[in-house]
Amino acid sequence: MTPTVLEHLQSGQLLILDGATGTELERHGYSLVPPVWSAAVLWEAPETLQAIHRDYVAAGARLVTANTFRTHARNLAAGNREREAAHWTDVAVRLAREAVGDSAWVAGSQAPLGDCYRPEQTPEDERQMLEDHRRHARNLARAGVDAILVETQITIREAVAATQAATETGLPVLTSFACRGDGRLISGESVCDAARAVLALSPAALLLNCLSAGAIPVALAELSAAAGDRPFGLYPNTGQCDATGTWSDTELKDPAVFASTAAEWIRGGARLIGGCCGTTPEHISRLKTAILPVEPQKTSD
Repeated sequence: MTPTVLEHLQSGQLLILDGATGTELERHGYSLVPPVWSAAVLWEAPETLQAIHRDYVAAGARLVTANTFRTHARNLAAGNREREAAHWTDVAVRLAREAVGDSAWVAGSQAPLGDCYRPEQTPEDERQMLEDHRRHARNLARAGVDAILVETQITIREAVAATQAATETGLPVLTSFACRGDGRLISGESVCDAARAVLALSPAALLLNCLSAGAIPVALAELSAAAGDRPFGLYPNTGQCDATGTWSDTELKDPAVFASTAAEWIRGGARLIGGCCGTTPEHISRLKTAILPVEPQKTSD
């Protein structure tokens, strides 16, 4: 019998995640535009999205994230599609499931309600924020995801609310924090404080994502220290943005460098590895090859 995501994590085995969706869509010629950003591909170019999912599975990903990053009702309201949140969340999960078949698990993305780089957009109303995340988490659960990836969290307040909402579904929850160049959350809060706050809700794993190469040493060390015996990992960017929002590549743009560096993260205890902005199926393919020599042995029954 195929193990569940939770059983896989608890076994101590590595879990290879997929890479970027948004920048891959752009690489395939699809333009991401406001107000609904990546959600629009669900009704405009679903075949492109499925091709990306298939490419990541072929590259070696065992956990593929459905394109639900922007299917929160609050996000879709900007495009007058708020009442369609459950429908498009279901479509995103179905497209992912059809693309990966039995070759990978499907996670549902639960993202911040506001802009991922602007912590001041984190809702002030705590109860409403929790309810908004509950609606999305319930939509993901009804759509049939194997786990919920509470990702790109930029404030402790919203990370806690989103994680609480996700855990209420009974599904395994992976919570991931987005970091700025100095290794702190984009809000300026510490990764250690964020991890400890979320651990009280018993997520299945803790991660870092949407961070540049330079931020990884500090942020990963803090996450490792706070995680204790909880599985942890990361899926970083291949570049970084400066104060003006201009993107510049780092050494992680090279799939070979990305893969060899990831092997070092695994030696440091990371058990979930994938890619965020800028990564491609080639990054995941090279990653799979590079980590085989350092993959921990499977535990025996």
